[in-house]
Amino acid sequence: MLALHLPGFVVTACTLSKRLLVPTRREALSSLAIKSIFGQKLQAGAQAVMAGAREHPDRRKLEDAIQQIIPELTPEKYKGQAGKIGTIGGCREYTGAPFFASFSALKVGADLSHVFCTEGAATVIKSYSPELIVHPYLPDSNDVVVEIHGEEVAHRDAVWRAVGATHHWMDRFDVVVIGPGLGRDKLVHETVIQVMKFLRKVEKPLVIDADGLYIVTKNLDLVKGYPHAILTPNKNEYERLADQLGIDIEQEGALEKIVKALDGPTVVRKGTVDTICDGHTTLVCDEPGSNRRAGGQGDVLSGSTAAFLSWALQYGQEKGIGQDASKYPLGLSPYVLAAWGACTIARNAAARAYEKKGRSMLALDVIEELGGSVDWLDQA
Repeated sequence: MLALHLPGFVVTACTLSKRLLVPTRREALSSLAIKSIFGQKLQAGAQAVMAGAREHPDRRKLEDAIQQIIPELTPEKYKGQAGKIGTIGGCREYTGAPFFASFSALKVGADLSHVFCTEGAATVIKSYSPELIVHPYLPDSNDVVVEIHGEEVAHRDAVWRAVGATHHWMDRFDVVVIGPGLGRDKLVHETVIQVMKFLRKVEKPLVIDADGLYIVTKNLDLVKGYPHAILTPNKNEYERLADQLGIDIEQEGALEKIVKALDGPTVVRKGTVDTICDGHTTLVCDEPGSNRRAGGQGDVLSGSTAAFLSWALQYGQEKGIGQDASKYPLGLSPYVLAAWGACTIARNAAARAYEKKGRSMLALDVIEELGGSVDWLDQA
């Protein structure tokens, strides 16, 4: 059996753990994903260990930890206790992404989900589902009327009207997702930057993905030193972020160096396996996913992450521990726990959808499996 010996670990094609295990069915299914690590350059889990990260808890302990933060369903609960999520995203060209993210949060188990988008996207997104509360507050350059004072003044006024309209809503949310379907409109980006500055000021937990990462990469001060954010870059987004920080992604421990340079946010590097790092701990999620990569699966993960983060933070409130990582299960921060839980169920849901749909699997098929995957993890 292929094995790599590292301090305190034995990494095999079947498992990443403190000891050599006989592979379970779940581990056997994930062997292909783990083998891919060795076929390249000690990426993901092995690279994280070699970078000197804290020892990786075994799968059983991580499942137990996640089960503690998943809220119990009881008749005593009232609307909103299982999560209130805001999503800032959506323009006339991209209406699917914000829907996938916000609807995924509901399907995972959040109670309420709002979308803040441009006027050109609002009616379309509303038509996808009556479950979503949609606010057409983001200004679009194509919709701004340039009056007598000129374009600069008109754009500035549009930005601040939008910021003012969104501010009083933001306090209602446990977590805000930023990015899905924002597009590249300059006025939209200027507005989102101002909203992000406000959200940072009030220490709102954030999940930043897609076009939100594009904005962040060009404005690193929005997240530098901010521990209340999870960034979820795919391969291209990860490379752009690393390049902006002057970090070579081919070097050993690149993810840890990126997180250290950002000095605050938790980063989820999506890939064949998902790697999660907050600067103190690096976790690997190698749950089997699908062989099909459908557009929108990243949005499914960002919405799922928001729901899990709201649960993790609610756990801290109920236990009176706030966000003190040392008092959370396994001593892991709520951001790391939420990211690992979301990656696990999103990948499991994709595997379920792929088993049913095969080559025709779409993001909507994955979303329909999310609830069952949460129950599967909760009962593992």
